[in-house]
Amino acid sequence: MAFPEKLKALRLKNGLTQDELGEKLYLSRASISSYEIGRNEPTIETIIAVSDLFNVTADELLK
Repeated sequence: MAFPEKLKALRLKNGLTQDELGEKLYLSRASISSYEIGRNEPTIETIIAVSDLFNVTADELLK
């Protein structure tokens, strides 16, 4: 499973909308959507924020 699918799965598992996740990460809903469909790739800072928020390692997100 690639990062876009992992991000979406974690978001849904935690009962968050794209808007809610965006608010928690200080990003727009459009940014979250772009990450989830693989249109754009997140910065390392965003990957770290996602890993902290969902209590997973960056390796788990990227591998």
